[in-house]
Amino acid sequence: MSDIPAEDGPADRELPSDFLRGQFRQWMDDAVAAGKTRDLFELEMWLRSFERFFRIKNQPLSEKETKQLALRNWSEELRLVDNVILRAVQLCTTILTEDQVNLARFDKYVESYLKKDDVVDPYIEKLVRQSTPESGLTLLREALEDLHTILMDLTRLSRIPYGSFTAVGKTLHREIRRSHILAMLIDKKFKPVHDRITSAALASTIRGIADPIDRKHGARVFLELFRLLHYLEYADPAHTDEDRLKNSILIFSLITSETRLLLAYLERRVLKALSPDSPAFALYDSFVYCLPFELKKVINTELLDISVTRQPDIVRARVENSHGILKDCFQQSVVQLAQAFDAKMEGTDIFPDFTAKLEQSVGLRDSLARLIRAVRRFQASRDDLVAVEMKEEISLFYDHNMKDLMYRDWSGFELLFIEILKCTNLPALAQISHRFETFLMTLFREVQKRSILQNIPAPENLLGVENTA
Repeated sequence: MSDIPAEDGPADRELPSDFLRGQFRQWMDDAVAAGKTRDLFELEMWLRSFERFFRIKNQPLSEKETKQLALRNWSEELRLVDNVILRAVQLCTTILTEDQVNLARFDKYVESYLKKDDVVDPYIEKLVRQSTPESGLTLLREALEDLHTILMDLTRLSRIPYGSFTAVGKTLHREIRRSHILAMLIDKKFKPVHDRITSAALASTIRGIADPIDRKHGARVFLELFRLLHYLEYADPAHTDEDRLKNSILIFSLITSETRLLLAYLERRVLKALSPDSPAFALYDSFVYCLPFELKKVINTELLDISVTRQPDIVRARVENSHGILKDCFQQSVVQLAQAFDAKMEGTDIFPDFTAKLEQSVGLRDSLARLIRAVRRFQASRDDLVAVEMKEEISLFYDHNMKDLMYRDWSGFELLFIEILKCTNLPALAQISHRFETFLMTLFREVQKRSILQNIPAPENLLGVENTA
């Protein structure tokens, strides 16, 4: 399966030789045998993200900042790049066997000891001449360690101009692509060891598409969407500590770029090749129209200026929101596309957590409605007994449902909850409960907007009054 044309990359990139392709296939097989496919995928993801992060259109910048690039301080962005460089060095070391690492260190010692006067570094020269995956990884690790040393000093400066930022990007690009094998790792997007349709029902549906053109394009789009979801696994705040959370900005830059390339592929090739009567035509057209809005919501709203944000809670909340928006969007796209070819396909046939997510959202919506009704009952009665019932209902929500809210809403809920629990004066409690009701209604409307609930309408009078109240 061919890759999407790299429109913002070299158009005349040299095709790999049969020898290199053979080496590459052997490398993939060895990675599977050694149980290192996950490490290899993560390394590929970070190397791809380096190339995309330095392209301004993939950066979460405001329109004003985009117009004033020369005035901006790029130290925080380079600090993130340095963090990811260290992770890439770790991955190179992990993928290489211990014997290969030790041999490389010994070779470096010998070559340095016997250094010739007319060669700057014979060890590096020897690695450059070799074309094996091991020499490519060793050479990349050497280059990244050198760049880390430079960036440690560079990021101590009070201000780093745009020219220095782009120079680091160009240097990284050259070093990564110095090895033909590593260039293939990046350029050959789909690989059987990583990119497979694991759902038997979906695989069967794809094989059952009668028209070969529809089948080819459908398989391609499914693989693209699954790869985007795979990238998102590494940006999941639930599995990322505070020190590495900001590094996910590079992953979001990669996802932004890859999604735009997918949309360009749909618009310029798929829609032009398909008949308007094709079951997937209208859906592909809706992807081209709707997906940019989700991207804009993430890049231009949630992640805006996140690189300079100092508060860990704000960073976590924004990354969580961005991750949730895109994961929901890509999963829904996969399910909708599958249903275009097989109306009986269910989300649970593809994603094991699909039912759990739906049930979680329905449960959260209904619990919020129950809580709103309890608050309104107190406001109507201003009675001590009803106040106790309201507080018990809030405690129940806090213990069982608050975890399902967006992380950014936790602190707001806790502050109002504590204020209500401490208040014993009925008139004062009525005022606080009014603010609390306004807050809860905002949460209820946000949950109602979740795409997973669009086909699950709320029961009439769920809130005791009109649901839109």
